Amino acid sequence: MAGAEYPRQARLLNSAQFKAVFDDSRFRVSTRELLVLSRPNGLEHARLGIVVGKKNCRLATGRNRVKRLVRESYRHNQSALAGLDIIVLARRGIAELDNGAITQHLTKLWNRLNRTFRESVAASCAASASP
Repeated sequence: MAGAEYPRQARLLNSAQFKAVFDDSRFRVSTRELLVLSRPNGLEHARLGIVVGKKNCRLATGRNRVKRLVRESYRHNQSALAGLDIIVLARRGIAELDNGAITQHLTKLWNRLNRTFRESVAASCAASASP
């Protein structure tokens, strides 16, 4: 699959980048176990940050599994999410879900986020085009 990498430029790398998304998250979508915060980044590609706290997933192997699944799902959907900085936060109960359930939640969240973002862009274009 062409373009399905996860290079350094596709990541939120420092606390300032994370803080920008936390402080100005215009788009929020969630399930019971996952919360996705995002904001436009003005770039042609999306960037991803992942937060899986020890409080919500006790074992390091579980935290690593969740992060791995988020990265893999993002990697396959990043072209549809272009122009966004995204943070995925794991909530309580994430460790109890199996890999298939987490992947399904993520797919649903990516679709909802994409739809919300595109509707917002279309509305702002329509508002700027009105006299």
